[in-house]
Amino acid sequence: MGGIIDFDTTCPWQLYLFSFLHMLGGLFMFIIDVCKLFTGVSCIESEIVMQRIMALSMVYVGGLYYMLTYHNKDKPAKITRLSNMALNAATALLVSVVFIGNQKYGGFEKSWMHMGDMWTALILVCVLASRVAQKNVGWAEQIPIKEGLTPCKTLVLLFTVLTLFKFLALADFIDPSKMMADGFEITAFAAWTWNFITVLVLESFLAMLFTLLFEDDSGQELLVKTIIVLTLFAAGAIYSMQQYLSDWMGLNGNALWIRVGVMVAVCLAAIVAGRHTGHSREGYESVGK
Repeated sequence: MGGIIDFDTTCPWQLYLFSFLHMLGGLFMFIIDVCKLFTGVSCIESEIVMQRIMALSMVYVGGLYYMLTYHNKDKPAKITRLSNMALNAATALLVSVVFIGNQKYGGFEKSWMHMGDMWTALILVCVLASRVAQKNVGWAEQIPIKEGLTPCKTLVLLFTVLTLFKFLALADFIDPSKMMADGFEITAFAAWTWNFITVLVLESFLAMLFTLLFEDDSGQELLVKTIIVLTLFAAGAIYSMQQYLSDWMGLNGNALWIRVGVMVAVCLAAIVAGRHTGHSREGYESVGK
């Protein structure tokens, strides 16, 4: 098997489809004024911020699942586990589309958009379910968290816990208006976008949970590397809208680059330290192959 995607019977095309649709959706939101599609008028400040964060979140989810899929494309048992995680994520996505609602019946989306999103999410659920439900399919064994607690695994554990807390905080404990600088209001569309971002955070959590429970050292190191790239990408995307963000976010001025620098430094330190621990050296050597 070789190349970026291997179009043969063992290719995990269901996961590639899941990943690419997220990334394409995120990139689409970077270049299109989504508010015009939904409401017929251009986005105002809070909607611009939420649209950008939603676009970043979709690219983030797609990037995580793509790298994990490519890394495990020759390991059917792990692909089954990852497909099961993606199936749960796709189900959450489908439910969120249901709650968006058809504009004809009081929802946000125009009829053709809602039908398109519903069918897309439903197809993802069906194809992922077909992969999980295959006969004689193998399921990777869970690796105890305490076993081989390398620096990268410890960092993945921290990211997993923080992402879970972030999901809970976005769902119930953080007022989205706190994100915005004084004078900018949160519209109904921006509030709905905030809820959709919460679903995408849940999808990221499931990818990290898979890495924590079923990946070896190489997969955990790969996740840390992927997070470095996605963090730099996110910083570049957020930089242009700093004027809309409140000081509470801690992303204004030099604070953004300080936080990015700390994140990248911690990730690199974990990678370097992990490669010098002497644990599972063969696993590290397979990273990127």
